[in-house]
Amino acid sequence: MSIICIECTEPADRSLTRQNADTIWGSLHSRRHTSPRCPVCERPTLLRRSAVPNYALRACPKCRLEFLDPQPADSVLAAIYSDDYFLGERGAETAERRSKMKSATGAFYIDTLARLVRPENADLLEIGCGHGEVLLEARKRGFRISGIDISEHAAAIANRRLGEPAVSVGTIETLPLAPDRFAAVLGADVIEHVRDPEGLLLRIREMLIPGGILLLITPSLDSWTRRLLRSRWMEYKVEHLYYFSAMSIRLLLERCGFDEIRVSPGRKVLTIDYIARHFSRFRVPILSPLIGLLRRAVPGRIAHRQLLLSASGLMAIARKADARRPQ
Repeated sequence: MSIICIECTEPADRSLTRQNADTIWGSLHSRRHTSPRCPVCERPTLLRRSAVPNYALRACPKCRLEFLDPQPADSVLAAIYSDDYFLGERGAETAERRSKMKSATGAFYIDTLARLVRPENADLLEIGCGHGEVLLEARKRGFRISGIDISEHAAAIANRRLGEPAVSVGTIETLPLAPDRFAAVLGADVIEHVRDPEGLLLRIREMLIPGGILLLITPSLDSWTRRLLRSRWMEYKVEHLYYFSAMSIRLLLERCGFDEIRVSPGRKVLTIDYIARHFSRFRVPILSPLIGLLRRAVPGRIAHRQLLLSASGLMAIARKADARRPQ
């Protein structure tokens, strides 16, 4: 799966996919009321002006974590993660460009992991693998690959692309994955969607071998886009339940038994055309019209040129700490 809010796929069977999404997201997002204390550092939180309609936003003054309180009901999330959310490109040419863009981003992620984990015969799990572009890049570099996606349609496409049943439908909470199996786990744009980020990281730690590496990508409160757009930041969405700063993601990883943590601005391969499509769908006052004007003014060959950009995310890399060593 790629729970990547701007990169989605269109279901083949709408009723089946909606039913599948309801079941999986109901499991992943079992409704609970969040505590007014910060779930990372346990300090009292403050209510701040919410950029998410109909939902309060709490902010921790210590670690700078932000989160929705209360969280949306299961029915609200199920309606979001439905046909329209997993929106694919209907034109073959556009879909091919998007796939190449995702492959280029995937190559960047996998090359980062390959500098920390020797790929030969090492098991890698991608949480949110979409159509399998990143897994294909991992296999080219020697990793033994496994993937998880909540979309049955996306998983079927990924398995056809890979030529093997490497991708399962579900979540790491619902699938029977063996402990101490994976040398590397990749989760791009996943942790901000789950109700219990700590539970997710503890489950990932359980599945990693001793010394295994986790690579996370998530929207960042420290990003230049967040500082520029403030309450109009495009990552403020109902389905994003948590918003991390570099400090808060580091503290949470430490709390969950990871060490050697490195946090840096996240980068993705994007195009001007893709950015314009995103802001056309997820409207931001002033910015969306300006980007639309830019797209119309830029020639096609430039608009479709791949660019490695740092925009709204962070990359966190962490090692599963040795249980014998004091934290």
